Amino acid sequence: MNAEPHITESLMRAAQGDPAAIDALIPKIYATLRQLARRQRAHDAAHTLETTALVHEAYLKLAGQSEVTFADRAHLYAYMSQVMRHILIDHARRKKAQKRQAPEMMEAQERSDIIDVLAIDEALSRLHALDQRLAQVAELRLFADLSSPDIAEALGVNARTVERDWLKARTFLSACLTPDV
Repeated sequence: MNAEPHITESLMRAAQGDPAAIDALIPKIYATLRQLARRQRAHDAAHTLETTALVHEAYLKLAGQSEVTFADRAHLYAYMSQVMRHILIDHARRKKAQKRQAPEMMEAQERSDIIDVLAIDEALSRLHALDQRLAQVAELRLFADLSSPDIAEALGVNARTVERDWLKARTFLSACLTPDV
């Protein structure tokens, strides 16, 4: 059974102020949220949160945002992906701060993993400062795993523009994340 019409219906009800709509939506999108969480954790080598915990924290943030509305499932998944990314970054920062207090207890690999998560966030922030749309395309491609047509729909541009933006964003991020040799 295709859940898309039910997702769209729940999103429309939520936009009209139905407080139960988001709760009704979660069972319909839970599997996709777990996929997004697994994808997010793939970028988080430190694995600061388990997949289920990440999904649940993201849901709590969604449930607490009564003024947020979504035009379609692509907007919803993009938003949830961004929420998950920020949750992981916050956890990495807290973990780094804890490790600063006891650096002798942190293994070299764990230190490197935390730095990687924060380096990706820093590179995306730098890209955002230069070109907001390029940063949005990168986030949606890397973290929400959306296709070019889905990203185009979410951003209100055509798919070819998304492809060009993704090429530029990928080049910029690669330059930021590749150490100078």
